[in-house]
Amino acid sequence: MRNKILSFLFLLFSVSNAESQNLPVPQNIGSQHPRVFGKDMSLNQLKELVQKEDWAAAIITKTKNNVAPYLEHYKRDKTWLVSRLQMYWKTKSTQVYINGGKYDHAEGEAPVPTVKFIGGRGTPSSYRTPKLEDIKPYMDDPRGLYLQNSTTNVWEWGPIVATSGIVNSINRQILTIARDAAFMYWYSGDEEYANLAYNVLDTYLKGVYYLNEPIDLSHGHHQTLVSYIQFEVIQDHILNEITQCYDFLHDFIGAKNPESITIYDATLQKWADLQIKNGVSFNNWNLLEAAHISHIALVLENNSAYKNGKGAQYYLDQIMNQSSTRQWSMNKLMDYGYDKTTGVWNESPGYSMNVLSDFISFAEFYDRNFDIDLLKEMPILKQAVKSSVQYLYPNKYMVSFGDGHYNKLRKEPLLYSIENAQKYGKKADEEYFTKMYQTIYSDETREGKYIGKNIQDLFIEKNLVFDKNSAAGKLTDFTTPLFYVPHNSWLVQRQGEGDSALMISQIGSLGNHMHSNGIAMELYGKGLPLAPEMGHGSSYFSIEYAEYYTQFPAHNTVIVNGKSKYPEMKSNHAFSLNAAYPKSGITKGIVPGITFSDVSFFEPETYSDQRRVMGIVKDNEEEGYYIDIFRSNQKDGNNIKNEYFFHNLGQNLELTAINGIPLDLKPTTKLAFGDGDLMAYDYMWDKMSMETNQDFKGKFNLALKDKIVNMNLWFQGQSDREVFSVLSPKSTALSHGLLPDDINKSPIPTLVVRQNGEAWNRPFVAIYEPALNNETNIQSVDYFGKNEFVGIHVTNKSGREDFIFSNTTTNEKMNFNLFSVTGTYGIISKKAADFTLFLGNGKNISNGKYSLDLGNDVASAVLKNENGELYFSSDVAVTLSIVAEGKIKNGIITDAAGTKYEGIYNKKEKTQSFKLPALSYQKIKIDMK
Repeated sequence: MRNKILSFLFLLFSVSNAESQNLPVPQNIGSQHPRVFGKDMSLNQLKELVQKEDWAAAIITKTKNNVAPYLEHYKRDKTWLVSRLQMYWKTKSTQVYINGGKYDHAEGEAPVPTVKFIGGRGTPSSYRTPKLEDIKPYMDDPRGLYLQNSTTNVWEWGPIVATSGIVNSINRQILTIARDAAFMYWYSGDEEYANLAYNVLDTYLKGVYYLNEPIDLSHGHHQTLVSYIQFEVIQDHILNEITQCYDFLHDFIGAKNPESITIYDATLQKWADLQIKNGVSFNNWNLLEAAHISHIALVLENNSAYKNGKGAQYYLDQIMNQSSTRQWSMNKLMDYGYDKTTGVWNESPGYSMNVLSDFISFAEFYDRNFDIDLLKEMPILKQAVKSSVQYLYPNKYMVSFGDGHYNKLRKEPLLYSIENAQKYGKKADEEYFTKMYQTIYSDETREGKYIGKNIQDLFIEKNLVFDKNSAAGKLTDFTTPLFYVPHNSWLVQRQGEGDSALMISQIGSLGNHMHSNGIAMELYGKGLPLAPEMGHGSSYFSIEYAEYYTQFPAHNTVIVNGKSKYPEMKSNHAFSLNAAYPKSGITKGIVPGITFSDVSFFEPETYSDQRRVMGIVKDNEEEGYYIDIFRSNQKDGNNIKNEYFFHNLGQNLELTAINGIPLDLKPTTKLAFGDGDLMAYDYMWDKMSMETNQDFKGKFNLALKDKIVNMNLWFQGQSDREVFSVLSPKSTALSHGLLPDDINKSPIPTLVVRQNGEAWNRPFVAIYEPALNNETNIQSVDYFGKNEFVGIHVTNKSGREDFIFSNTTTNEKMNFNLFSVTGTYGIISKKAADFTLFLGNGKNISNGKYSLDLGNDVASAVLKNENGELYFSSDVAVTLSIVAEGKIKNGIITDAAGTKYEGIYNKKEKTQSFKLPALSYQKIKIDMK
């Protein structure tokens, strides 16, 4: 967190909550320099710290050593370091022209050398960034940059357009040296450090002063993103070093070269103005731009010091309270980006956590400098910290939809939440967040002597000591069996803990950094995201990102007519939640072991309706599986084909008939752009297929050093079907230590099931079971029902049988043997004398002896018999009927609170009926007198 603090000085003197109209700005920024690292930048206190703490002394030594060789160069040749800056030394160009995301040319002439523009936006370069010693002094040549080719190792002239961001990389390295030298001047008083730093800073800032805003010759989107020195305003991180260098040198410059201050301040003002003018307002760009502006604001003086009135207060007010097309106020941004109930930000998980960390960083800085509790003023941030754990799989890695990665949760928000609670006496919050932190990071050292690493650590860090009475809990203490965020079109189901747990993550496409994926999903099993998301490829600007990684075939979803597609990145294609159990965020009063969701989606490219029902059934630690029922239909009847894609980790995929005989798959050229399908189809290879209308089963095999992780599957057959086994590109989301590199770099085995024609009355019906070492707890899977009525019969090796019912309507009764369900989802289970009636969303359910009738209501209800004890719950009033045996009079049901409900005996039907109110899941007792 210490490395992020400066990024959020922009909320300096902000004390209001996110619903206020204005956040106050300081009336007086003060006259003391330096101040970029906070109010306590006292030289005497720092020197006392260095005397007392070895880590602080080590930072001073490291900084001094970093500068030492360049100081020696400076003593011999005062131009040595500054001449390595990448400038228009000879041409002194003032106007840069770009063509989209590529450098084109520069023209115009300034009185001094100007800063050179970079070569490309996110484009790869075949050249290495050189060491400073290898850079030609005053390099400004029409041939470009003299660099070493990374393939041939030959030094050659590379055109600017081919050098990506090397120009800025070199300049930032030099400005970092200048910043360190400026700090060492402030710390030691040695003016040789100051002269070295001033020489660089003066050349660079004057070189920006004469630059105009670059012009995009393509007149496209890039014109709205560009900065003076590169293609994205958010990438102007060099402002960190520039403002820090300027701040430490400010008094020196004022004494030696006071006329330069006017130019420097004017340069920083125009730079801040461009940060406000360009960029993106509705996502993390807004915060990154605000961070850059805040750095500038803090080294400027009060508004009254400038004729144009653009001082510290002006720029702080701009980022806090003023909204323009590409730079929103903090209040507007929070109101737009955060889900009001859950506190989840509307971007893919990694970006969401970055934004939360950024917001928390400014709250932390504000607190440490002004003793103002912004978490109290902005309660959505506290909720966001609490909800962030919902991103976690049971292995404590985040889910990875959109442009995501399977990564750990960022620590900074939790750490400050604990610190804040300790400071302001919020005992309950301290206990909650400390337990949450220790639970998530239980395998790491959580406290000890602080050791800083950077200059800013000398001014702002302190050691956080946890309450010794606080201990780690279970991840399920902080997550919920079902969690739904409409603001992101994201829904999670989870059951169990650790490697034996099951978890589904379903995602639509609503928010930023999202993909074109319809109703996509990830599945967890045996400690891994077995059915993973694919990430964003090599970069957002790569061809594979556009053609494959952001498209339907890279996701676990269904594609209509080979053409399903809509805009990715900033997308507005959410699914609709029809029903789910349990309710989002609920942890108590629900039946264990069962969850489900029913979502619908309109696919705009093909004008198609899609509906996906997914569920978890988990009876104990060992047994458990996923249910997936996917219906898809082109609304105008133009159903050429519907294709179900399922990617799973492994070295191979085995597909067999139900009797275990391997499917006779043959090489095929289908699934191709040449057939009129999406370009993404051409990214798959080793394509094998066969036509079959039979049920089949399969197994993905992931061989690790100590075990084999399988995903077993059972798939219902239908007429006009073709089954494919293919290889898909690697998942670039797997790059943060979860799996070995050889697995991360391997292709992904993929099952594709093509349904020729519609897939609504012939939906895709699958059962998935994670397993180890080629084992399975499922003995068999059979199917019943027809058309929109889907029935699945799962027999487990333990003897438990599950009968799953699914339909698209709540008005049609589904019958199978003595069982019946009227609703969109229901499960009837039996094992010896035990049974379960689970009505996920419907009107009634019966196993022939026990039935639940909700009348005209459509809701969820459960009746479960386990080891001779009955459990019940219902969202609405329900009639529980029991087939009576022998001569029975009216019985009594007693609930957990002791309330009694008298039954009515129907002699003709030979049933006992009880009118029960809505009750949370609880034990009930039936006395059938």
